[in-house]
Amino acid sequence: MMIKIKEVYESVCKLRKDPIRSKQTLFRNDHCDCTIGQIAEAFKPNGFLCSLTVSVGTYLLGQKYKNSDKMVVPYNCSRQIFERNLNSRLVRNIFSVDAPERLDHKKVILFGTFDPPDPCAPHVPGHFCVVALNLEKERFELLDSLRDINDPDGKKLLHTMASGIKKLWSLAGNSKGDHFHPKSIDHFKLHYVNSPRQATAHDCGFFMLQILDSYDGESMCLFSQKDILNIRMTMLYSWLTGGDFNIDLKDVLGVDPEVNFLVLYTFHAGPSLGIEEDNFSLFETQSFTPEVQIIPEENFDSLVSKTNKIIQRLHSNTRKSSSKKVPDTALKGKADVVLLDEDDDSDDFVTQLGKKLTAKPITKDVRRCSPTSSDDFETQKPKQSSAKNLVLSNKRPTKLSNKFREEVPNFVPYVFPHLSKAKQMMELILSKEYIKAHGSVPLVKFSNPFDDPVFIDAKYMYKLFGRCEMLESDMMDRIINYWKDDPGMKYIFESGSRVLMSPHTIPYLLDFAPFKLRDSKGNPLPRRPFDVKSAANMFKHYVRPNENLLKAKLIIIPHFMHEHHSVYVMNKYTGTLDILDTRRYTGLAHTSRSRHHEDRVEIINRMVALLKQVYGVAEFNKYNGNIQWDVVADRCSYPKTPAQGANECGFYALRICATYGGDKIADNIKNQDRRVEDWKAEYMYQLLFHPKNEILAEEWPSMLKDLMLLIGLGSQITQQSLGSA
Repeated sequence: MMIKIKEVYESVCKLRKDPIRSKQTLFRNDHCDCTIGQIAEAFKPNGFLCSLTVSVGTYLLGQKYKNSDKMVVPYNCSRQIFERNLNSRLVRNIFSVDAPERLDHKKVILFGTFDPPDPCAPHVPGHFCVVALNLEKERFELLDSLRDINDPDGKKLLHTMASGIKKLWSLAGNSKGDHFHPKSIDHFKLHYVNSPRQATAHDCGFFMLQILDSYDGESMCLFSQKDILNIRMTMLYSWLTGGDFNIDLKDVLGVDPEVNFLVLYTFHAGPSLGIEEDNFSLFETQSFTPEVQIIPEENFDSLVSKTNKIIQRLHSNTRKSSSKKVPDTALKGKADVVLLDEDDDSDDFVTQLGKKLTAKPITKDVRRCSPTSSDDFETQKPKQSSAKNLVLSNKRPTKLSNKFREEVPNFVPYVFPHLSKAKQMMELILSKEYIKAHGSVPLVKFSNPFDDPVFIDAKYMYKLFGRCEMLESDMMDRIINYWKDDPGMKYIFESGSRVLMSPHTIPYLLDFAPFKLRDSKGNPLPRRPFDVKSAANMFKHYVRPNENLLKAKLIIIPHFMHEHHSVYVMNKYTGTLDILDTRRYTGLAHTSRSRHHEDRVEIINRMVALLKQVYGVAEFNKYNGNIQWDVVADRCSYPKTPAQGANECGFYALRICATYGGDKIADNIKNQDRRVEDWKAEYMYQLLFHPKNEILAEEWPSMLKDLMLLIGLGSQITQQSLGSA
């Protein structure tokens, strides 16, 4: 039988009542020591993470992000700093210039912190949250799922942690005179980062661990209270199967050694978990850039606590909701927020998991703020986005007049009419028999006025469309040209509201290379200044006479950077820069989505400068009004996109270019969609029968022509292109 994540979760939680096995050690090393019973009590629905279980989580996250530009500090170190025990060996080892991983070499350092109960109200539990030392932004940050910027307990906790970290930072040094850079961080101000909100009193530990895992100093996963049950399940499974503690699930669960276990990807490895319940694929592309507010300086010791009242209210709501009788339902896919009765120790997890939590979430009138040049913030009223289906950054775009917030028209995607024939042709061309017999016979030839002609044979086709192969930008450009000339796709572009640019627009027209320039020693070099006049002279080679970029509502630009394709859309319907990226960055140690697209502002600035040069400043202002594209690019939006498979970014990018309507992708593309093989066949077909292909079908090998006769394409063999026919 197959052991799935839910079944592993249920089996472990049941072990808390086993008097013998619950006392067996499950996780033990220098940083943590935890038994099966403690894990089961913490992870069961409505369970509360304790210091012992949190220590396991922070250790595993520390190992996950080892040797990256992000560091998750062990929980015990954070606790020592909060308790002002700054001379402990663990703390001094971490804050040492001789440490294996120096803190000043990181961009963000995360501290999972526990605010203990108030001595005046010991019956109210404490609270977990995250304190971040953001060296890249030069600030301290509080990421709290319960308390807002005005909560005095949050301010006091952040102040306590920041003062301890500042002192440790300044004392770091050795006998050789080495010290951290910068030598002092006393000028770092305190900031509040708006984080996902919890709706219960017992889930703060899981919110904290999820933030520690996904926050990179700029953005994080967009999750909510309704995801917590699945987070508990997937997190427990990843702890047990991660390999850091060499745990044998057979021994833990006490199952038959002959059971065949299903090898699964954990949540952190990507969206596909390999289980029947599709909704276990958490968050998909739902990540966001949180709003950041500066915390005013004040006397933190004089602040009056109000966190206890919040937690007490949540406890009260929880008791009321758990006392209501709810019909038993089976768990299907991603469950709503669920709760077990506090005194109920039943093992019937399927029944218990059906009880929905009706406790109201914490509703605070949190003021939205916008940054100014002085890093202070101005109060703004909350505004509703006009793009309902976009997952937008919490950084607010500049306010636009109503005429720029237009209704997005309904978009109908193009349906390729020759799919079955194209799939048969692709299957033959990529087969071993055909490649062995005719692998070097050219099928496609494109002349290039500036370079040698491009020949595509079956071997080259395999490099473009074979399994786990990546589509090249040059071939994407040819396919886009085919679309613009195809009568069947004419309706997509004839209105002028959509302009699809070449994949070469950013690297060549805007002179923005798809890689970082470095000197002989590997140090980054600044990019050369943008020659807008030279780009204006080349503009006619990239934009057709019937395409007016100023009148277009969507300017769609394929983007290739660091061996990955994505799509940038200058969206005048919503007044946003939409970045559609199908890669999943959660769990990638050396990059993140925000870092991958960190040059977006410079790219859009160059595009705006080019449009002003070509069309004139007056015309540009006439059609763009008060859209400040540099600000919009900085506060970009990330619409919901499907997750790609290995090296499939080019195929997904092309599909998005053809189906994105301004508010959503019109085609119902799924994560790691099996239709990617259909797209490959379609794109190969469009290269083979491209109007500018100089090799006629009658010159192709007889094996391929025989197939064409068989599938009803014999009359087209003498045609230059099926598209024109």
